[in-house]
Amino acid sequence: MEVTFQHANPHSGHESVLVRLSGGVTEQTACILFDSGTGVDVDGLLGDDEYLTAIVLTHAHLDHYATLGTNLRDAAPVYTSEPTAAILDTVLTEAATNYDISNVDAVGDALEPISDWTTVLGDIELRPVPAGHTPGAAGFLLRFDDGGETRTMLATGDWTQRSAAGFPGLPTTLSPDAVFLTGATNEEFEDELTTAVETILDRVQAGSTVLVTASGLAGVHIAALLAELDTVDIDPPAVSITGHAAKLYETLGYDYSTVTSVPTFGDPDSILDPGAVTIAGPEVPVEGSAAKFFNRIQDDPGATLIQLTSGSVSTVESAGCTVDSFQYSNHPPESAVDNIVEDLAPRQVVMMHQSGPALSRYKDRYDSFVWATTDRDEYRIYEDGTWVAPPWVNDRVARRLRSQQYGNGSSLGSFIDSEGTLPDVELGEINLEAEGLDVGTLKTRFQQSAPGLSKSRSATQHTDSQFEGEETDILEDVDEIESRLSRLEGTLTDREGADYGTHQVRVVDAGDGDLFLRFCNPDTVTQSLTHGDTVMIRIGNTPD
Repeated sequence: MEVTFQHANPHSGHESVLVRLSGGVTEQTACILFDSGTGVDVDGLLGDDEYLTAIVLTHAHLDHYATLGTNLRDAAPVYTSEPTAAILDTVLTEAATNYDISNVDAVGDALEPISDWTTVLGDIELRPVPAGHTPGAAGFLLRFDDGGETRTMLATGDWTQRSAAGFPGLPTTLSPDAVFLTGATNEEFEDELTTAVETILDRVQAGSTVLVTASGLAGVHIAALLAELDTVDIDPPAVSITGHAAKLYETLGYDYSTVTSVPTFGDPDSILDPGAVTIAGPEVPVEGSAAKFFNRIQDDPGATLIQLTSGSVSTVESAGCTVDSFQYSNHPPESAVDNIVEDLAPRQVVMMHQSGPALSRYKDRYDSFVWATTDRDEYRIYEDGTWVAPPWVNDRVARRLRSQQYGNGSSLGSFIDSEGTLPDVELGEINLEAEGLDVGTLKTRFQQSAPGLSKSRSATQHTDSQFEGEETDILEDVDEIESRLSRLEGTLTDREGADYGTHQVRVVDAGDGDLFLRFCNPDTVTQSLTHGDTVMIRIGNTPD
């Protein structure tokens, strides 16, 4: 039995790899492509007598499916997780309008969603496991039998150990012999995510009309996190998720009482609302739904634009409204890459999705054979019961590494049970800390004074809040609040007849805690006022 790998696009993403298995498992060589990113050409990778056995799609991000439609051949199925399969037609159809995405219908015909061990060819089996990173993302275990010994490999795709909108992170309980590991890292993601949520809440509480622009799945993620704030006693804002992101939100099964899904709309003004959040795509508001909403708010000093971007695009830097941007690139910190290799203890590590110094940092780093290459050569990693050392590793170093691998618990014939012990790629309950939010910081600034009055949680994941034994105390709190409001209303009514006049004003948040009142009819008011005058105002809600 022999296993080889070949990077499919080392100079244009480096996230795609072709794995070949030949010999004892099946009479023909099994050629399996993991992800079909930018610049992948299967016809150029396969020999004249080779056939494509399968394409495996780890998640629905453009850099992993960009050439999927052009690499379909030999009636090969496209395997992916069930959540990713559910949204893929919507994702590809949307991408086809802005990018060179083709054969959307053919991809749909070839699609085979899987959730458990699935036979690919002969004794070769495939199974998805959670990978964090984005809703529906999966790593894939590939196992085969060689002479009565089970061998297992793991292709992680993009991954995190954090959850992503309720989809679990990559588990550490696996025991693969070889790992095709994405080495992309981001040290700042948790800080950026927390600051983005903090900024959204701050502007909502200031009464600003808040537009959040993001890619489809990032929009779903941020909507779910905002809705789940009530689980840590922070009042969640009203959210409208629109367009492509709304379709994904519904298909993936999210349903929050504080989130309104609007897949299609006519008038943006009917959705935008002061003190509320509108989520639209793409991540920069130069086209699509995001542009329609931005055109409405860009000259409004009381509005806010918040851009969640991958970092590879040019953001809007300034406008009449408040403008901010945060990098939304959900990759693990470098320490997490080290930890996952230590936990999995594989004999082979093939590093992917990095180049230059970012890739070289992984060479000779672990007690494993590390392949950190950026060429299209085909490398043999397994032959006749032995995991093969890279050609640049001498025999002395190879013996030392093998000795260390046995010492740290890595076994030649690892076995992963097929009886349901592996976690599934499915939506679960959301834990904000597990998602990467600094809950302590958010609670310090935004925690409700009466936690028992928090809004209801997700209709699909939670039941409405039950007051149970605290019902009487909470109702007394409500009575007290109503009493105070009544006294305030009476005070304002008593002053109504005084010679103050009634004028409409707009609240303007100038930042740094400064609020200003701007007269909407200055010509009839300011002529009787001078700087430093003190005036009495009546507070009430009036139409804009």
